[in-house]
Amino acid sequence: MGKNLLIKAENIVQSYGEQTVIDIDRFYLYEGEKVGLVGMNGAGKSTLLKILSGQLEPTTGTVSGKCTPFYFEQFGSDNTYFQTDYAEAGKMGVADHIWQEKVSGGEDTRIRLAQLFSSPHAVAFLDEPTSNLDYDGVRMLVKRLKEIDTLVIISHDRAVLNEVCDRIVEISFGKLYSYNGNYDEYVAQKEELLKTQLAEYENYQAEKKRLQGVYMEKKNKAKTVAKKPKNISSSEAKVRALIGKRKPEDKARGMERSATNVLKRIEHMEVKEKPKEEPVVRPDFRLTDPPRNPIVIRGEHISFAYDDHIVFDNADFMIRNGSKVALLGGNGTGKTTLLELISKREGVYVVPGAKIGYAKQNMSQIDLTKTVLENVRRVSIQSESITRIVLARLLLSERDMNKKASELSGGERMKLSFAMLFVSDVNLLILDEPTNYLDIPSVEALEKMLVEYEGTLVFTSHDKMFVDRIATERLYVDGAKIRKNKEEYHDNTQ
Repeated sequence: MGKNLLIKAENIVQSYGEQTVIDIDRFYLYEGEKVGLVGMNGAGKSTLLKILSGQLEPTTGTVSGKCTPFYFEQFGSDNTYFQTDYAEAGKMGVADHIWQEKVSGGEDTRIRLAQLFSSPHAVAFLDEPTSNLDYDGVRMLVKRLKEIDTLVIISHDRAVLNEVCDRIVEISFGKLYSYNGNYDEYVAQKEELLKTQLAEYENYQAEKKRLQGVYMEKKNKAKTVAKKPKNISSSEAKVRALIGKRKPEDKARGMERSATNVLKRIEHMEVKEKPKEEPVVRPDFRLTDPPRNPIVIRGEHISFAYDDHIVFDNADFMIRNGSKVALLGGNGTGKTTLLELISKREGVYVVPGAKIGYAKQNMSQIDLTKTVLENVRRVSIQSESITRIVLARLLLSERDMNKKASELSGGERMKLSFAMLFVSDVNLLILDEPTNYLDIPSVEALEKMLVEYEGTLVFTSHDKMFVDRIATERLYVDGAKIRKNKEEYHDNTQ
């Protein structure tokens, strides 16, 4: 017996003024499906989610549903918390907070998730539910999402999409492309598709070149045939034509026709576009005059407290030159404090040759009155072409270059601040939750840049896949100590 069709969306167009954001033929959601919606920032993921969950009426098209939708908004909501089921709030660790006037971002997310889990028969539509959750919160969320029967989720956390989803739907230039499987399987299928497209493009180019050669050959032959053969008189040429040989001009015309037919074949060939590839030039790291010391950061007997709250008590750690160190630990354990101490060289020894670049969450290094290109040029020690390639590799387009920084989205500003670091004279990068605000393509673009980065990197992130791909070493911040953690990351954060 087939599964129930719960949501049926057909001929959906969503426009804002002149701009069409979404133009799709259909989207069907069946009972038991867990769908991950992916795509670039601004591709229309949140808009589509609102349309499917009934939050937004599309410009044209129809959405019919046989389910109770529960919509989880990315940036909080006006929901009153006292409607939340107390037991569910307890499971999410926020039972004591539902009566509070003010709650933190993480508490708000957990309370609203508890509301979702209080509605057992709802189909869940979730927009970035992992925002503001620490590693423990994300683990708990994944466990609970597996209990929900049917859902559609937008998340920049690929590990969540891997564990929860059985279908990935990509939205690109307003159209939908569906892939069966989780996020890793979607990536593999997409890579196969890219290989096929590349092979088709190369075959198309080779055949086009061959036919163009045939065309030129026929054209040249026609020219030579049209000429009267050398060393014979006009009367002899006429006699030859009379006794059945074709006139040279007839033969030439035939060849011209044949050449024209080849040209028509070229024109009617199915055009294959070359798949887009990113430029792979990297900055010249030697220009930053990197330090040669084997150890670049050393902390000995660090003690630090805010008022009565002890953050570090006699803690020790060291960071080797060229290593990529992930600082791991729950919210409030002191990771950001440690980054601040390193950046200010307070109570922590940093070698004099280290030039620190600190990407803060408030992105204060950006001058909002200047354009993207002006901001990058202001700090760049690299050539203009490398500067532009770094921007392109971080998915800031040629069109974005002349935008004022004040017009950029949160994700675009984050990418601009990374570009500024990569082309500046810094040789020690400090990144605090660099994947916040970034969509998956941007996270993956940043990953590639950081894997290639030749300097020392210290960073925090709740994105497990990001940590796994980049970190060469891990330090665990917990209980006022900093320790080198030999066990698995997730074993310590359950």
